[in-house]
Amino acid sequence: MTSVTSSDILNRVGNTPLVKLDSLSNQKVTYFAKLEGHNPFGSVKDRAAYWMIKDGEEKGKLTKGKSIIIEPTSGNTGIALTGIANLLGYKVEIVIPEKASNETKDIIRNLGAKVFETSDDLCPKVGAGTDQSIALATSIAASRPDLYYSPNQYANEANFMGHYVGTGPEIWKQTDGKVTHFFTGVGTGGTITGIGAYLKEKNPDVKIIGCQPQQNHLIQGWRNFEESAKPD
Repeated sequence: MTSVTSSDILNRVGNTPLVKLDSLSNQKVTYFAKLEGHNPFGSVKDRAAYWMIKDGEEKGKLTKGKSIIIEPTSGNTGIALTGIANLLGYKVEIVIPEKASNETKDIIRNLGAKVFETSDDLCPKVGAGTDQSIALATSIAASRPDLYYSPNQYANEANFMGHYVGTGPEIWKQTDGKVTHFFTGVGTGGTITGIGAYLKEKNPDVKIIGCQPQQNHLIQGWRNFEESAKPD
């Protein structure tokens, strides 16, 4: 039996398939979907998690065998960070709204993270007080800066750089440079910022379109910016 190493798994982050959506396409327009579920831990957030951890290492903020990564998340980033951090030798603590699905919280725990739950909505509203998940993660990290590292996906440039150097070029290559419109949901803004910047550099006429759920939604990871705080 061939064994799979940590490097084998990490090397599978990115380079996901782009498939034609025949049910939507017609003679005037062709639709494609980027299958980010093919990443090792099941979502597009694998890219951001990997890049934020590597950025922390390069800046000397992480020490294997000592540092604990702590992060506020409503789901997929927590799964990705925990899985990738464990492969790289780091402990993880995740702060998550209690309204996140039990399945998500169970996956994070089963991957080895310690989980703190807060009473936030999945999409904390402007004027409703502090985003408790972010506040708690920030407080814990500040209490022991020698021990904790918080990537802070909401304000970390490595979040969108993973898409600027990875997902964007992949889409450009997979469409032979013929992409005219790019659609994505928006949470932290990392995906749309990184991919959008790359595609606009290749062709300024490409349209970049962010998709928002309606207010009072229950979609983990997405934000309606009429009611929620905008990422830094």
